[in-house]
Amino acid sequence: MLSAYEQNEDKEGMRLIMKILSIDTSSNICGVSILEDTNLINSIDINTDRTHSENLMPIIKDILKKSNLSLNNIDLIVCDKGPRFIYWH
Repeated sequence: MLSAYEQNEDKEGMRLIMKILSIDTSSNICGVSILEDTNLINSIDINTDRTHSENLMPIIKDILKKSNLSLNNIDLIVCDKGPRFIYWH
């Protein structure tokens, strides 16, 4: 199985730059970041005291707006799951 990076190549095998939406809700701090490959574009961390279900979507909307992006520009969404890390592509 190819990794997300290996799948993100053009026809000539050149790796394309991926925009990544990263979501962390494993503690009282709700963190959302946007990266371009390994470079941080923007990040928001808010102490929502475990009310992530109420605050997550507005935080995502805010960070996309501040980064001049939409969900259509995002290539990969990653989030935590307990002590592990998963991704969707």
